[in-house]
Amino acid sequence: MRSRILGQPIDIISMDEASELAKNAFLNSCQLKIITLNPEMVINASKNLEFQSALNNSHLIVPDGTGIVWALKLNGNSFAEKVPGIELAEKILETANQLSKKIAIFGSKKEILEKTVNKFMSIYPKINIVKAVDGYQDEEKFPEIATTISQTKPDLILVALGTPKQEIWINKYSEMFPKSIMIGIGGSLDVWSGKKRRAPEWVRNMSLEWLFRAINEPQRILRVLKSLPCFVFAVIKNKIFI
Repeated sequence: MRSRILGQPIDIISMDEASELAKNAFLNSCQLKIITLNPEMVINASKNLEFQSALNNSHLIVPDGTGIVWALKLNGNSFAEKVPGIELAEKILETANQLSKKIAIFGSKKEILEKTVNKFMSIYPKINIVKAVDGYQDEEKFPEIATTISQTKPDLILVALGTPKQEIWINKYSEMFPKSIMIGIGGSLDVWSGKKRRAPEWVRNMSLEWLFRAINEPQRILRVLKSLPCFVFAVIKNKIFI
């Protein structure tokens, strides 16, 4: 079921349901564009027309953020639950492995990408990594990169350019990938490669993963302070006056 937060689209969906949609896309060779939405992205989309277009054109937008789930429940969506992007991507990779699908990865630094590819070859032995391109490229090369990736006919494309660049790239070049699942994965490669560690499960269960990341990545604090208070204020204001 699709709902709205501050005018931005969001799907009320469980992890199992989202995973099943991805499996069906694999089985039927259908395109599936996935966005994992957090409060910062909601605020940014209202100021960025390209990003807004990417949201509007996505097939599945999951609530990847405690703030998103809070806003949904405040607006009466009591069954809303968090669908962490990294966990959804892992579920999709597990299915891709079961079905022996072709994978392309675009983003992150070369060394991070290489470590992730090596790890994937170990834990997902049946997938075929047909292309891996680092994200430290001039944007003028993006069309060429999209063309090169499309020639490998991947079933799944993991895009790790950071938001909103990764969502805009997916939206802009999606016509080249009519049979691919495409998902922006942010910093997931850092976790998969071992460069960074995810918050312990007990921290995630307390909905404090955002705080864990802010403490371990101080550069994120300014970003959080810029967007989260604005998001909370706007959601409450919207609830009171509309």
